[in-house]
Amino acid sequence: MSVFSRLAALGPLAMGPLALILSACGEAPAPAAPEAAAPGAVTGVSLELVTSAEQPWGMAFLPDGGLLFTEKEGGLKFFAAGGTAAPVSGLPEAYIAGQAGYLGLALDPAFESNRMVYVALSTGDDAANSTAVFRGRLSEDNTALENPEQIFKADDRDTAYHYGARLVFGGDGTLFVSLGEGFKYMADAQNPKNTHGTIVRINSDGSIPADNPFADGANGMPEVWSYGHRNVQGLYFDAATDTLWATEHGPRGGDELNIVKPGVNYGWPVITYGVNYDGTVITKETEAEGMAQPETYWVPSIAPAGLTMVTSDKYPGWEGDLFSGGMNGPAGLVLVRIDLEDGKVAGKENLLKDEMSIRDVALAPDGYLYVANKDFDGIFRVVPQF
Repeated sequence: MSVFSRLAALGPLAMGPLALILSACGEAPAPAAPEAAAPGAVTGVSLELVTSAEQPWGMAFLPDGGLLFTEKEGGLKFFAAGGTAAPVSGLPEAYIAGQAGYLGLALDPAFESNRMVYVALSTGDDAANSTAVFRGRLSEDNTALENPEQIFKADDRDTAYHYGARLVFGGDGTLFVSLGEGFKYMADAQNPKNTHGTIVRINSDGSIPADNPFADGANGMPEVWSYGHRNVQGLYFDAATDTLWATEHGPRGGDELNIVKPGVNYGWPVITYGVNYDGTVITKETEAEGMAQPETYWVPSIAPAGLTMVTSDKYPGWEGDLFSGGMNGPAGLVLVRIDLEDGKVAGKENLLKDEMSIRDVALAPDGYLYVANKDFDGIFRVVPQF
């Protein structure tokens, strides 16, 4: 039994600040590890339990510091410091099976004036299901999503796996939605005339932006922004550089970090650095003309989930770096720091290795990173150590 399992049995008050040790990962190939920390820089992290949660999936912090989060089977919840997480009513019933349920969420860029919240969830049944996006107005008391409406629905499939389902707004107010390829429909990821294995871009009301790469529908579905993805579970938009970053699951090996650009094919399953779960070869090709290469990748896998950037001064030496969760795989359960230099990956460092399975990572208004733990059932604040 892990230390988290033992403490879980004692309840949240038993946790306190938990000092966890940084550990280098066994990933290969990979960029070199970041250089040693400069004086005054962060040298490690600890975790502090913020609230219990059952299979937390996505997080979104309100401007005042309140936290909205989804639970895979429990719907939408609200938590404020000093209180207890409470349900937020209004969403429809989700299809729950396998990896399906209540998934990613995002706040409208104008949330302070319109209080609009966007939630991705699985809809349908065993025979036909998909990722859908709903939006509604969060009530003033944070207890309900008022007048929820479905603004987007992906193509149906008959599997309960690979939904993608991360949401992030771009600098122009359009909404990016990641969509998995349903596992057994991997070949469809190469066809932008369906939504399997794509990232789509829509307006906040669900309409299609006129400048989407396939807006006329001739060579792809109008909502498709990029394709050739497997299962993107990390999305982050860097407003300072107008860059959309994404992490996606490979099969056995071959997890990727990509810069996502309009109309680009990211290769799955024609090229990959991974193999099937049973070790058999999917393809011998790792690159091909007309298909983008990842900014970095992981072999063995970490199953990356959640993605954000430190833009605060709370982690000296880590400003401008990306952070991704890792849920499983031979490389362990990790929080990964991706060292960026001039927009390029200069190194990767695994934090919290083998301690927890991290489903989401977010930067809060207080400047600290928070992580949602898939297996321990809690949301934690990441406290820097010097």
